Amino acid sequence: MLVVGLTGGISSGKSTVTQLFLDKGVTVLDADLIVRQMQQPNTVLLKRLADVFGQDIILADGNLDRGGLGRLIFQDKAAKAKLDEIMKPLIREKLVEGIELAKKANESIVVLDMPLLYEFEFESLTDVTIVVYVSQETQIKRLMARDQIEEAYALAKINSQMSLDKKRDLANFVLVNEGKVSELRTQFETLYHQLCCCLKHSHN
Repeated sequence: MLVVGLTGGISSGKSTVTQLFLDKGVTVLDADLIVRQMQQPNTVLLKRLADVFGQDIILADGNLDRGGLGRLIFQDKAAKAKLDEIMKPLIREKLVEGIELAKKANESIVVLDMPLLYEFEFESLTDVTIVVYVSQETQIKRLMARDQIEEAYALAKINSQMSLDKKRDLANFVLVNEGKVSELRTQFETLYHQLCCCLKHSHN
């Protein structure tokens, strides 16, 4: 089985590539979805987050105020480090469980879809990594349009993550998403063929 790490940056188009993998019938372990499931109302984790970051991060309906927590960690590096310290081992445990289940199900390929793949050093769980890349200029334009925010705020959000240039340098494969979806799909089909060849080679 081939474990593929998929990452990108804000507004790079990673979710499009995730869908292309799903369309191939590939199992995708979505780190963001795993986090949302762990942070459901009345969970031990949500109580711990409230204890650490204050009851204000819990909405009246018992759900996590993701926007509020996001703004807090965006403004406070110490708070972000604390959140990462809490979440990192929990996410890793769930991903490892997912990989083991995929192995037992005789899956050929499993994808770890994770924005912070390199930041959390989870590439150690993978055989190969893929980065969905765009220029910072394209990132800024897309993020401003998507979130209706000013350029300075868009740039600050982008700069809060590892740069896509650095991720590109670390990756085994790079998909450039500067054009149409059809162009990205063509690159993906070539890459998917390469992954299948890697898988075939590993069995020989």
